[in-house]
Amino acid sequence: MRDILKYIGVFVDGYGYAGLATSAKVPKIEIAVREYKAAGMSGPIEVRMARLANVLSCELTFEGFDPHLYETLSIGEGASIPLTVKGSAEDADGATHAHKITMRGFAKVIDEGEWKEGEGVPLKLEISLRYYKRERDGVELYEIDQENMVFKVKGKDLLAEHRANISR
Repeated sequence: MRDILKYIGVFVDGYGYAGLATSAKVPKIEIAVREYKAAGMSGPIEVRMARLANVLSCELTFEGFDPHLYETLSIGEGASIPLTVKGSAEDADGATHAHKITMRGFAKVIDEGEWKEGEGVPLKLEISLRYYKRERDGVELYEIDQENMVFKVKGKDLLAEHRANISR
């Protein structure tokens, strides 16, 4: 048994939401591919296109009203919210591991759901991301910056040569 997630922390614009954040749906990374076939091949194959196939997004769920959270949700053009999701996981042998996802984006959906007497005010945010970085125990696993054409895997920038080739 490895890395069973025990605790999470959610930070929006540097402010922690312990006791309010209830879940985080982290971005799905899907690589763009195209089908390729040519003479001499027995069938088509998929070829990676060195880019993402989809917009990166995340969902954060909160329960309970916090005015500070609403103040950070600027929806004006150019507004960018720094977000961090931290997790603490534990192995069967008791070793703990720090997981960290650093993101930047804007609130695309602000959903207050259904209000019920005696319950906290629900809030689900869908964030369209411009930047994503995933770490485990301080080691970078992925860093993706769509606007600046950066795609790093374990510290190696897979697009550095392509940027150089187009003078970027």
